Amino acid sequence: MPTILGLAALFLLATDALNMDLSLLPGVSAKNIIIYLIAVVLALRMVVSRGSIMAAGQMQGAFIVQIGYAIVTWLVAALLIQYPHYDLVASGIKLKTGLIDHYIFFLVFLFGVRTTEDAMKVIKGLLVGALLANVITILDAAGIISLGFRIREDGRTAGAIGESNQYAAFIILFLPATIAAAVSSRGLQRLFWFGATLVGCMTLVMTASRGGFVGLAMMCAVGAYLYRHLISYGRISGWVFGSLIVLVLIISFSQYGNLLAERMIGTSGSIDANTASSGRSEIWATALGVMFTHPISFITGYGWDAYSSMPFQYSPHNHYLALWFNLGLVGLFFGSYLLFSAIGRARRSSLHAAPPLRGQLIAFVLGTVGVVTAVFFVDLHKPWFYFWMYAGVAMRMVICADENPVRDAATVPQVRRPVVRRDPYGWAQSGTRS
Repeated sequence: MPTILGLAALFLLATDALNMDLSLLPGVSAKNIIIYLIAVVLALRMVVSRGSIMAAGQMQGAFIVQIGYAIVTWLVAALLIQYPHYDLVASGIKLKTGLIDHYIFFLVFLFGVRTTEDAMKVIKGLLVGALLANVITILDAAGIISLGFRIREDGRTAGAIGESNQYAAFIILFLPATIAAAVSSRGLQRLFWFGATLVGCMTLVMTASRGGFVGLAMMCAVGAYLYRHLISYGRISGWVFGSLIVLVLIISFSQYGNLLAERMIGTSGSIDANTASSGRSEIWATALGVMFTHPISFITGYGWDAYSSMPFQYSPHNHYLALWFNLGLVGLFFGSYLLFSAIGRARRSSLHAAPPLRGQLIAFVLGTVGVVTAVFFVDLHKPWFYFWMYAGVAMRMVICADENPVRDAATVPQVRRPVVRRDPYGWAQSGTRS
């Protein structure tokens, strides 16, 4: 099963990287069917073996509550309130693909993985798929191949995901795991994963996404604080310094250096908040203004997918605002809980996990911190599927780490132990040393 899951993850990423449309019906594609078939096999296996379904029970509960509330508000919005331009079928398809499928993907990778070795295989499948997407994006941008990837008017690449900011969030999600794979490898494998890290950094530059770079900066800052007792600053500084030199050389000889500098320094330095945020502050203020017209919406929300039926010019560009606007406090709380609970669980387990499991758990914490920061500035669509696949594997790693905790010098504080000293005549004397 882990081999099947790893290949499935690689296949899903490859289809996006190669810009292949496998849609069969509205809301149904060949990619969904593959996951559904694996889900059926896993369900049958669990019924036969009478396996427990309570793994990550609190996260599953949050999913179920959020989905249940979304279904209720969807029916109320379509059948009782009857918003103008609100389509029952279209919104139902979005509910299936935007919430229910996420839960299914999470469950498949949670229960499809049983051991640490299984988890490592699946993660490598995800990382190889992410590398393939990044390499193809670079080749397409360079004109070596032509897959029709969109290049924005300002020169930013939309990449394999189809939108620059979403692609940046996708990159920073898997970047720490790629680095962890390089650190835990030796020889040619280390060189391969280090090259994959550089490729990821290059494609992140090509997106020129400020939200992505803010997520990257937050990831580094939070990681440095959470794991300060594990950090070898000398080793990390060498890796960072070497990577920066290579990256700066690449940027210097490419067209993206000026674009990145303009977006990070030029626009962000504007005193106009709306310009500095690329219009997001106005979008958020407009959405909140509509909520203020019916203050009860701050508690209940307007209903699943109601935002898209209203005459707004742009999407929310904020995952948390979209949850709040559509699903009220229930959606905001449980949607946020799913993300931050995953971070907390992985962080606690990483403190007593054995290598290489520890490195991948730390990587998941850092990547998810980057994503929860980036989604404050962007709406995600495709990347959520890959995030919940990754989260399912990570939660299985948490269970494995909790079942087999390892205590070592990095996690256990040093204790002053008594020692025995002897005088020149051989008599024992007590003493202590640290």
